[in-house]
Amino acid sequence: MENTVKNAFAFLLPYAVGLLLIRIAIDTLIKQMEWGYQGESYGGMVALIIELGFIFLTINNYKKFRNEGELLFSQGVRIGVGLMIFMGTLFSVYVVLHGKYIDPEYQAKLAQEVATLTQVPYNEGNSNAFNGLSISILRYVFIGALGAVISSAILKTEK
Repeated sequence: MENTVKNAFAFLLPYAVGLLLIRIAIDTLIKQMEWGYQGESYGGMVALIIELGFIFLTINNYKKFRNEGELLFSQGVRIGVGLMIFMGTLFSVYVVLHGKYIDPEYQAKLAQEVATLTQVPYNEGNSNAFNGLSISILRYVFIGALGAVISSAILKTEK
């Protein structure tokens, strides 16, 4: 069992790091160009499409190169969710570090812009880094599960 976990981690790590770098590039571009809330929402949609594509690619490569063309539905789901847990955790930590140390005013500016657009007053005291981190990781787990279920249903070879 321990050997299987190490093999899965070794297989997923390059894909997770590659997806993480793409996600950080999208995030950095949005923040450097100061596109604000609209950029965040469009960037999130583009990132979602890329993430779902990466999940499909990872499961397909697992099927072809690691599992000799065979794929059980449960294996595909584990690969997809595992990929997004790794990437989501790393990206969420990046977002928290960015908000605390790199550009602490960015989140406040973004929240002010959202408050202006939605006509809901902005309350600065409601933010908690741990809650934001855990919600972000859960979001990536959900994306991983959704993408993995769809990809595994397409790629499965079991009868």
